[in-house]
Amino acid sequence: MTGTSALRRYLAELVVVFVGVALAFAVENLREDMSERAVGDQYMAGFSQDLAADREMLQAQYEARRTQLENAAVVLEFFEGRAIDPQAFFERYYVAMLMLNTHPNRNTMQEVLSSGNLRLIHDTAIRTGLLSLYATYDRIAAIEEHMERDFASYLYDPTFSAVPLRFEGPWPDTPENRKYVETLLGDIRIENGFRLIVANLEMRDLGLLAELELARSETERILEMVLAAGASTSR
Repeated sequence: MTGTSALRRYLAELVVVFVGVALAFAVENLREDMSERAVGDQYMAGFSQDLAADREMLQAQYEARRTQLENAAVVLEFFEGRAIDPQAFFERYYVAMLMLNTHPNRNTMQEVLSSGNLRLIHDTAIRTGLLSLYATYDRIAAIEEHMERDFASYLYDPTFSAVPLRFEGPWPDTPENRKYVETLLGDIRIENGFRLIVANLEMRDLGLLAELELARSETERILEMVLAAGASTSR
């Protein structure tokens, strides 16, 4: 075998080796890409379930907080001079004091963030939308935590150290029940507590109702994008 033939054979074998290595890398990259795509699809399915559940939760939460606001406003009417009516007062009073906190489904998002796999959500609009939504949830939690502190400071002890605990009544118009109402109306802490409820709920652009409405609209928009993305990948 001449030197030229040996060199050609060596180069041919070298090309075969390089091609084999390149194919192996390509196959491995394809396998990793398919694996990551499958994980990404699982995340999208999880978000679809979470968002659908949150859409219903946020609607119910918004309505409950709206009811709380309406009842707190009526209670304040009694502080401002409305004629005492124990039944009308207490049936509004206790509803306005309800603390119904928001509990979004965070399981999928927590898994994505803790595993460092946010990049597997390839749609930029979905990814940024989810981050914005969970930032809104954080603001909602902060407002609700503030309202709980107000409740403890202004309403809980003054109320339940002064009147019997009867959430469902009835509260007939008796001297005893009138005295309970007068006692509560004479406590400035309680009046301030209800004014804080109203302020925290309806403050423009910063109140809890505004944040719940924002979260609800964000959830609806992102869910539509997630479902559309799922439909396109299944074709």
